[in-house]
Amino acid sequence: MLLKLFKSNHPYVIFLIPFLGVALWIPSLFNIQLVNIQPVDLGNTTFAYNWLSGLLSFHPKAKFIFAFILLIIQSYILIRLNFKHIFIENRTYLPAVFFVLFSSILVSYQNLHPVLIANLFLLFAIEKSFVIDKERNKLKRYYESGLLLGFGTIFYPNIFVFLFIIWLTMFVLRTFNWREWMTSILGLITPLAFYISYLYLTDNFQQKISEIPQIVFNTVKQIALSEIQVYVFSALGIIMFFMILGGIRLVGVKKINIRKYYWIFILFTLYVIGIFVFYPYIGYELIYVIAFPASIIFSTSFLEIRNKWIGEILFTIILAAVFAVIWM
Repeated sequence: MLLKLFKSNHPYVIFLIPFLGVALWIPSLFNIQLVNIQPVDLGNTTFAYNWLSGLLSFHPKAKFIFAFILLIIQSYILIRLNFKHIFIENRTYLPAVFFVLFSSILVSYQNLHPVLIANLFLLFAIEKSFVIDKERNKLKRYYESGLLLGFGTIFYPNIFVFLFIIWLTMFVLRTFNWREWMTSILGLITPLAFYISYLYLTDNFQQKISEIPQIVFNTVKQIALSEIQVYVFSALGIIMFFMILGGIRLVGVKKINIRKYYWIFILFTLYVIGIFVFYPYIGYELIYVIAFPASIIFSTSFLEIRNKWIGEILFTIILAAVFAVIWM
């Protein structure tokens, strides 16, 4: 009855989500050495990330704890977004459950990775881009959306590629307006302009500017997936494929906004996969990013499954598979 428990809208489920996260993060939080854990080489990192990492160096586990808290906060933000914009008709906490599951599946990335911090800004940026037609100050909202994404680049520069997702929401939810698109770009480059000004005033301009290409175009050293990880990721990919096909049919009879949001999340997922395949400077850390749209897609399908036993069995299999990937 795990699915029935997690898909309900009872307030106690909010408190169960951190317990699920702790169960998934046990190897990292409690320093349990597993055979399949490979250290992740971050390469060159930004000044902002180095500064935050330095603040958390007072204790060996501080970074892990802070990263875990960020993960749980992002899962709660996802709940709030669903309640506010109604991606799914049901008021449920299931998207947060899937977000924690998918984000935790790679133990090697259960740490304070720059993309985890940037993903927080990406969530807020996408929320700002969900502008309705009757809303005033649309240009302000799109500028704020780009600005939030710009703050994310301070920690993880390659998050800028997801400006396309903001444009995608504009294209799906609204008609084309070049001013709105340009406003989002201005918002994105605003933090960079302030950063460059800061470097110039502190006489660090030449040194730090020369480091930017090394950080942005840092060749990512991918971790080697184990055999069970390959099987589980392949199975999840196949399940998602059929869920997308079924979801398109299901949301076809829903309200117009729900249909539009669902297509945004489908295209969001495909875009993340495309970035992973064709952009050589981003690696498996995108698990944090793709967990956002994937959690909505999975939640939509599981809430629409009519046969309760099939839903329970499939959810239990997915839950067991994630734990197997972590511990085997």
